[in-house]
Amino acid sequence: MAWGPFNAGGGGGSSGGTAADISYDNSKSGISAANVQEAIDALSVLTLTIQAVPAQSGSLTYTGSTQSPTWKGYDSSMMTIGGVTSGINAGTYTATFTPIGKYVWTDGTQEAKSVSWTIGRAEVKNVPAQTGSVTYNGSAQSPSWSNYNSSQLTIGGTSSATNAGSYSATFTPTSNYKWSDGTTTAKSASWTIGKATGSITLSASSLSLTYPKTSGTITVTRPGSGTVTASSGSTNIATVSVSGTTITVTAKATGSATITVNVGADTNYTAPSSKTFTVAVTLVSKTLSSNSWAVIKAVSDAGQGANYWSVGATKSVTINGKVGATTISSLKVDAFIIGFNHNSGKEGSNRIHFLLGKISGKFVGLVDSSYGSTTSTSGAFTMNTSNTNSGGWGSSQMRSKVLGSASSPTSPTANTLMAALPSDLRAVMKSCTKYTDNKGGGNTASNVSSTTDYLFLLSEYEVFATHQYCNDAEPNYQAQYDYFKAGNSKVANKHSATGTAAVWWLRSPYYTTITGYYYFCAVSSSGSLDCYYAYNVYGVVPGFVV
Repeated sequence: MAWGPFNAGGGGGSSGGTAADISYDNSKSGISAANVQEAIDALSVLTLTIQAVPAQSGSLTYTGSTQSPTWKGYDSSMMTIGGVTSGINAGTYTATFTPIGKYVWTDGTQEAKSVSWTIGRAEVKNVPAQTGSVTYNGSAQSPSWSNYNSSQLTIGGTSSATNAGSYSATFTPTSNYKWSDGTTTAKSASWTIGKATGSITLSASSLSLTYPKTSGTITVTRPGSGTVTASSGSTNIATVSVSGTTITVTAKATGSATITVNVGADTNYTAPSSKTFTVAVTLVSKTLSSNSWAVIKAVSDAGQGANYWSVGATKSVTINGKVGATTISSLKVDAFIIGFNHNSGKEGSNRIHFLLGKISGKFVGLVDSSYGSTTSTSGAFTMNTSNTNSGGWGSSQMRSKVLGSASSPTSPTANTLMAALPSDLRAVMKSCTKYTDNKGGGNTASNVSSTTDYLFLLSEYEVFATHQYCNDAEPNYQAQYDYFKAGNSKVANKHSATGTAAVWWLRSPYYTTITGYYYFCAVSSSGSLDCYYAYNVYGVVPGFVV
C-alpha cells in the first residue's frame, strides 16, 4: 500500500511535531484520513483483513486411505485450521478456520468459520454377472459372481436358491462407491440353476408272463417327479398302463414284446434317455403240443384242462437213457390225454392223465429186445423176474426197476423210465393215488390197497371197465378212462416196429392161480383182455399225470 503525500510542517510552526500534527493528502491513496496518524491507523487495519474464507481446491475420491483436501486461500500465518481436516470414507466433512493475531475476517470478526469439503465415492464400472454354472443338487446354492467385491457392493434380492430356474439378485453400492453412471441405487443381475441330468432305473430288465399269470409289474425309479410313460412295441402280444411309477403289463397273446419307458422333465431334472425291457408271454394254446409242460400244469392246477383240450390230444416227449436193462436213445413218443380229473375222488383233483404213447399217430408200447420170451433178468420188461404175482403191483419189479414209479420225479431212480424222461416234464409231474391188488394170489377184497405213483400201468377196469381177471374189489376204487370209454382202439404196436401189434402189460394181478402159475393181466395183440406169466417180456404203456 502506498503512503499518500503529507505536509511535514505548516503555518510556519516549529518542526518536530507528531504524526497526528502532520496533515495528510488522501487525494491519491484513497484513504480518508485528516493526518498521517489516521492514515497509518487506516493502513494497519486494511493489511490485517483476510479477504476470503479458504475453500477446497480440486476433488478427492475414496481410496481406502486417509486423505486431506488442498485448500485455496489458506495461509497458516494468518489463520489456524481445525474441525475435521482429514477423512477416509466418502462423504462431506467440515473444517474450521480461525484468524490469528490481528487478522480478521472481512466482517471484522475473528470467530472460526466452517468450510465443507468432500471425499467423492469411488466408481464401480460393471454390474456383477454370474460366472460358471450351477446345477441342481437338492441343496441351497449360490452362484459365483464376476466383478463382485463385498466391500464395494451389498448383494440382495435372491442370492441363493435350491430349485432349478432363473433368479434375480440385486447389487447396491456401499457408502464409498457408486455406479459408473453416478447412481447409487440397486441394480439387478439374473442368474440360474440348471437342471440336473435325469435317469431311469427299472426294477427288472425282463418280465415273464406264463399262464395263469397274465399280468405283471415293473417299477420305475427316477430322481424328481417327472411323468412316467410306457409303450408296447407289440400291442397284440402285451399292452401297458402306468400308475405313478408302476408299469403294469397285460398279456394278450403268446410271443415277445419290447416295452419302452420314458420319464418327462420336471422342475429340477432333464428328461433322460428312454429305457426298455422285454416281456415274454406264454398263454394257453388250444393246440396241446404248442404249450410248454409248465403251462399245461398251470391249466391243470386251475382245473381248466377240458376247457382248452380234448381227450386224445398229444404232446411230444423224448425218452433218452437206460430204462431197466434197455437203453433207449432220443426216442420221440407222443403222450396223449386219456382223461381230465379222472376218478378225482380217489386219485386226486386238478390232474390231467396221460398215456405214453403214440408214434406218428399209432398207439405204441415200449418193447425191449427180449419181447415175447420169458426171462429172470432184472430190468427186463417183465412184471417180475420170476413167475409170481406175489406182492401184486406194489412190489413188482416193473414198478420199481423199470418205471421207477415211486421215486421223486426231481430225484429219479437211476436206470428207470422216470430218469429217462425230459426234465421239463418231470418238473410238473404230479403224484397219483392208484388202488390195486397189492398182494396177489387170491380174490380177497382186503388185498386191494393204494400206492402213490408218478408212473403207472393201467388196470383191467381202467381199460375195459370189466373185472374178468382182476380182483373183484379193484373196480370199487377205479374208473374207466374216457379215452377207452370213447371206443378208441386198444391195440398197441411195438415202438420199434409200428406196423407190428404187441401185447402190453396191465398192473392188475390175475385174481387166482392156474396150475401153480401166477399171472398179471395184459392186453393182447388183438386188443382183447388176457393174462400172461409174470416173467413174460411184453410191451410197456406207462401213464402219468400233470
